[in-house]
Amino acid sequence: MSVRYLSGTSLFFLCVLVSGCGAQVQNTSDAPQVQFQRQQFQRPENCLPCHQRQYNELHSSVKSGYRNVSPLFNGLEAAANLVNGGLLRPVYKDSTVVLPDGTPLNTNMYSSPVLTETRQVQAAFCLTCHNANTEILGENTAFREVPQLPGFLASFRPEIFRPLRDYHLADANGNQLLPAAPGGDPPAGAQPSLGAAGITCDFCHDENGPDLNRSFQMDGFANTSLLLNQSNAKVGPFAFPVAVKNHFHVVSNDPNLIGFLRAGAFCNACHDVRVPRRNLTAEEHNMNPGGQNVSYFRLENLSTEWQVGPYNSTTNPFGTVVRCQDCHMSLFPYAGTSTYPVGDMTVTSPTPGVFATDYAAVPGVSTDQDASLPQRKVVEHYFTGVDVPMASPDELSARLGPGYPDPYATGTDSHGVPLGLATRRHNLLDAAVRISLNKTDTSAQLGQKFSVRLEAVSLTGHRFPAGFSQERTTYVQLSVTDNSGFVLYQSGYEVDKPHPNTGELAPDGNLDDEDLEHLHAVVDPGKHTPTYSTGTGTNGGNNLVFETGPDDGPDARVYVGAPEGLVLFRNELIHIFLPGDPIGRTSAAGAPVKAQGVHFEETFQAALADSVDNFRSLQPLHPRTYTYEIQLPTQQQLQTIGVTIQGPLHVHAQVNYEHFPPLFLRFLAGVTGPSGPTGNNLNLVDEARIDTFLKNIEDIASDDTTVTVTP
Repeated sequence: MSVRYLSGTSLFFLCVLVSGCGAQVQNTSDAPQVQFQRQQFQRPENCLPCHQRQYNELHSSVKSGYRNVSPLFNGLEAAANLVNGGLLRPVYKDSTVVLPDGTPLNTNMYSSPVLTETRQVQAAFCLTCHNANTEILGENTAFREVPQLPGFLASFRPEIFRPLRDYHLADANGNQLLPAAPGGDPPAGAQPSLGAAGITCDFCHDENGPDLNRSFQMDGFANTSLLLNQSNAKVGPFAFPVAVKNHFHVVSNDPNLIGFLRAGAFCNACHDVRVPRRNLTAEEHNMNPGGQNVSYFRLENLSTEWQVGPYNSTTNPFGTVVRCQDCHMSLFPYAGTSTYPVGDMTVTSPTPGVFATDYAAVPGVSTDQDASLPQRKVVEHYFTGVDVPMASPDELSARLGPGYPDPYATGTDSHGVPLGLATRRHNLLDAAVRISLNKTDTSAQLGQKFSVRLEAVSLTGHRFPAGFSQERTTYVQLSVTDNSGFVLYQSGYEVDKPHPNTGELAPDGNLDDEDLEHLHAVVDPGKHTPTYSTGTGTNGGNNLVFETGPDDGPDARVYVGAPEGLVLFRNELIHIFLPGDPIGRTSAAGAPVKAQGVHFEETFQAALADSVDNFRSLQPLHPRTYTYEIQLPTQQQLQTIGVTIQGPLHVHAQVNYEHFPPLFLRFLAGVTGPSGPTGNNLNLVDEARIDTFLKNIEDIASDDTTVTVTP
């Protein structure tokens, strides 16, 4: 690694080492590796004096802080552990766990030099991506936040199981504080630990390149296949910066590390996710030597989608590579617009890759001898995506420190970017997709069919939706009405219903907490039993009810091109049942229902999935046309109900977005609630949280057209 030493003393010793400044230096094949002072992973607050703007931006992002205390993330991780006997919790080098073949299990997904065993990948599977630095520090028991469970598999004890966020609390002296009961409120005097900070400054700026040995395809993709240094050498975006005051850190001048930090490839390590599973129906294998026994399927493909897509090339409307940073760390979508053709459509969207001009650090505070700083193009650290906290400001402050930024704050920062995460999320979604009804039939006749043709295109750098796209509910709401507002057809709608299992005994007038009508399902939340055993028997996850609804359409549209029903862009977590497999339900006679052939079914328990359906999400810059074949009533039918159609017909279409399906959240409420497998209320998800924080973001794209109608 080539690093510039910027203090006068360091420069003197450097001159001595090369036999005098100005002398020619000969490279040698056995040149010693430069070693930097070891520096433990720092809290973001330690970077605050010099990088005030970056700290404020990161502090309000979901990557920093909220992600690790998120009730949804903690509920997902808990539900998976409850069904598999705690296999997703970390083990460390002092572990006494022994695999069935007698091999010790004392490395986890990050600490394993090469992943040769599925259980290594499972160990700390969720924690590694969300909190790798805390996991690395945990190898030293003095700094360990998340402990190893006292038992796995048959020895797992659900009644003492805690959500991860219980461990991210400390007193004023840094000693860990635990809630009085699993999932309880933070104790008096509790402060956020380093683990509560989530993705910190050090996580990115301590990077040392991709870890190809832990990457299943030896390409630096997925499962935090990133090398991290615990030293005072930080990687920034600029070479040869001004020296840092008090030598808190030095800055790498290695062009490879700087280039990697600035590249879209830097995001690959975390934004693809490969799930380890044995006995998969369709599987991939670890290509690294010795890793052939590790099989997996792809849960998230966001980085792969960008890598193989048009934005990672010059064949896009902007004529240059558009990196992840150009949308998620720039002034996008607040820096002007561009208009361009996409297929038959002409679209206008925000321009990516525009950056503010500012100081990279605070002048007069951050530099050695108060050296002056230049203003230059800088990145934003909001990392805005499609998530927003499902927690109140008071709850966030209790776990992440007083004054945690309100996600719904108003106002803008000095660069004109909204301070509120919810506003930034909404504006980002507004830029994601465009639709057109221009190919719809222009005339229709009562008693006959006519076709509405909706063309949709994603403008995102990856598919839309992406990430955990199996739960990002994005869909088309479409209606056909006459000139007086009489509804002739609708799709993409909700119906207000009671939800007695989670305490909503009557319809509450809120449609944001309702599922779409293409599917009716009930998921088993499990129950506590005196004796634990792995699997879905008592730990939940099976679909007790799974039937098509009146707005059915997604499957038929995808597989046979049927011109009807809901247009749903959400992908699915798929559980594949082979002939004869029980599917988790019983017949009216009480007998287990078994698959008659190969049976594919959406699952809402991620730990049960063995495949992912990626067909529904929209490819970037690849328009897709969806046809609605609509049967109009006859004149006689209309007369029977006393209706006279007034032309023209109005066709309205809009794209809506919902953070998570309510059905999925209600499963998490059950499995982590007091009647679930732990027997404790882990205080993660309940009906009140769903009703308060789950919001449908409507009309992120829309179009209208009229159709002439004749008798």
